[in-house]
Amino acid sequence: MDLRDVAGELYSAAPGDFIARRNAAAAQADRSTAKQIKTLRKPSASAAAINALTREHPDLVGDVLDIGSRMRDAFASRDRAEIRALTQERQRLLQRATDGLDLSPAVQREVEETLQAAVIDPAAAAAVRSGMLVRALESTGLEQVDVSDAVALPIDIEDFPAPRAGRRKAQSRGEDADAAEADDEPAEEEHTESPSERRERQRRIRAAEKAVARAREDAEALDDELDETVDRRGDLEAERDSLQRRLQRITDDLSEARAAERELRTRISDAQRAVREAEKALRDARDD
Repeated sequence: MDLRDVAGELYSAAPGDFIARRNAAAAQADRSTAKQIKTLRKPSASAAAINALTREHPDLVGDVLDIGSRMRDAFASRDRAEIRALTQERQRLLQRATDGLDLSPAVQREVEETLQAAVIDPAAAAAVRSGMLVRALESTGLEQVDVSDAVALPIDIEDFPAPRAGRRKAQSRGEDADAAEADDEPAEEEHTESPSERRERQRRIRAAEKAVARAREDAEALDDELDETVDRRGDLEAERDSLQRRLQRITDDLSEARAAERELRTRISDAQRAVREAEKALRDARDD
């Protein structure tokens, strides 16, 4: 049993079926593989929606992600007209991709942010294409998206290298210029981050990422516990229903037994009376 094949099947299922399917797959695998299967995390609602979108509409997702490489080339060449055209096309494709998903507003935003990150960042695009996302993605547009804990299994992103530093700077300049033209105002001068400010920002990011990871682990543990509790409750309800049916049968049998007992007592009383009458008749016959 191949772990990647199992993961592909699990992440193509509905989130509500994930725990049961994972347990079933682990039960059929050898000990080593079963242990790996049990580490596969249940996808968030937004991740599950993107996984389904990737499998059900691969051409549409491919069109969305293809915009990314075209936009990076446009930013690198500072082609503002092309940037504006691709930005509009990107919005149309994102709208098509998310239409009809029937998601809550919060989940819808996470889906859109993930697809936006995939458009901007090749690593995020590879994560989306894998169809094994476990959480949403987010990009600042300045740094490579961290997908290390966002995909169920390691993915090969060698075909999707991170944008070069020069391209990221060109993208930032292009976006500033585009916004300035749209507002008919000059672009503000970019603030240069000092080394100490950068270290402090990175420290805050790492601390926030750890807090998010811990919160996600706690939420996933509670989610697993809820699934187990729901299963246990279902078993108890089934047992209760079975006992109620058995109790009803016993109650019916008891009623029948009581009725039979009353009938027998009546017949015994009649028989005893008949015995007494027969004995009296015998005595009267002997006296004559």
